[in-house]
Amino acid sequence: MSAPTIDTTREALVRAREHAGATLHSLGEAVEEFAHEAVEKLEEALPVLAEKAGEKAAELGEKAGELAGTARELLEESGGKLDEGVLAARRELAQRIDPGPPQRRWLWIVAVVVLTAGSAAVWYLLSRRPQAVEGTEPPPRTPPGDLDLKAETPAHATRNGKS
Repeated sequence: MSAPTIDTTREALVRAREHAGATLHSLGEAVEEFAHEAVEKLEEALPVLAEKAGEKAAELGEKAGELAGTARELLEESGGKLDEGVLAARRELAQRIDPGPPQRRWLWIVAVVVLTAGSAAVWYLLSRRPQAVEGTEPPPRTPPGDLDLKAETPAHATRNGKS
């Protein structure tokens, strides 16, 4: 196979451009044709869809009227009980939104003051120095005279110069 020349490559590119242009032109014509068909089908179906939407709206209007009548009958039967329930619900909602001042805050303040005073008293009692006991003499600092300390000295201590 021989390598293509520059002229052969240019000719191939020119042909590819011509084919691409023709292909784009044919695609544009096909898209335009599909768009016209879609518009025609929409124009045919639009009156049918509008008629069905009108029927559904009429049905929904009738049902809404029935429900309004039922609600009116229930309100008349309740004889004002519904109003009391609504007022009770409003009061409960208002209480939850703004519960008012706290009721037992003073109880916690008193408890903290009492605990602080108690802990201060316990700290005072535990931090005092012990008092000297009068009437007793302290233990002697020297061992009694008949005790032999050399007999209790270990052998290794005497080797190291300790007695």
